[in-house]
Amino acid sequence: MKTKTIKCNFKNSRGFTLDARLDGPADIEIKDVSTFIIFCHCFTCTKETITTFRLSRLLAEQGYGVLRFDFTGLGNSEGDFASSNFSSTQDDLKSAIKFLNDNYQAPSFLMGHSLGGTTALAVAQDYDFIKGVVTVASPSEPEHVLHHFGHALTLLEQNINASFEVAGQHYDIEPGFVEDVRFADMQSRLSRLKKPVLVFNIENDALVKEAGSRQIKDWVNGDTTLINVTGTDHLLSNREAVERVAKDIVEWVTGVL
Repeated sequence: MKTKTIKCNFKNSRGFTLDARLDGPADIEIKDVSTFIIFCHCFTCTKETITTFRLSRLLAEQGYGVLRFDFTGLGNSEGDFASSNFSSTQDDLKSAIKFLNDNYQAPSFLMGHSLGGTTALAVAQDYDFIKGVVTVASPSEPEHVLHHFGHALTLLEQNINASFEVAGQHYDIEPGFVEDVRFADMQSRLSRLKKPVLVFNIENDALVKEAGSRQIKDWVNGDTTLINVTGTDHLLSNREAVERVAKDIVEWVTGVL
């Protein structure tokens, strides 16, 4: 791909340094890029997860500046994942927005995969300069991720720290996470979101069902486009599928701009 990547980092409001990468086209100085996007990775993932990495680079190749970063306690970012929650991921995203605004220019779009897309939806209405949101295989409610917890959920509901497993890796988590995701009222938030939203549903997704995409479309107050993606999985691991998604994003962003 004809892209270049700048290593960068920024602090969130809690003082943790978050590791990030800013992808852009190879033949343009990042400061001269006209449109910036922030990409939020999925639950327990990182900025290097295949979905985030590939889509960011594909969009950078088309002339966009794309900031991808590790949420608190994940990847190379500081902090303790066990103490994180849906509210802290929103804070991390707001810190990423501030970083771009202070050092380059304000992002025009927020984008996220899985829970990262839900986070982007929760934050978008707070900024006038955000023109739209893109979600890929995202649940309508953050409480969806509790399905990962299994028996740990019983312990957490008894105010006992626990651990859960995702893709063979164990993660510690504190009881406050459960209360935080259950407190989030996304239907109410999205009813106030008046910006355009592009929603990608992955057909036969083993982790996020189509109902989540449908609810996002129904709840958002602004114009919403739902695209069904076939022939791939939750991570968009099929290269042809991820290229189709990137093409659809470019066409949609061009229309919004």
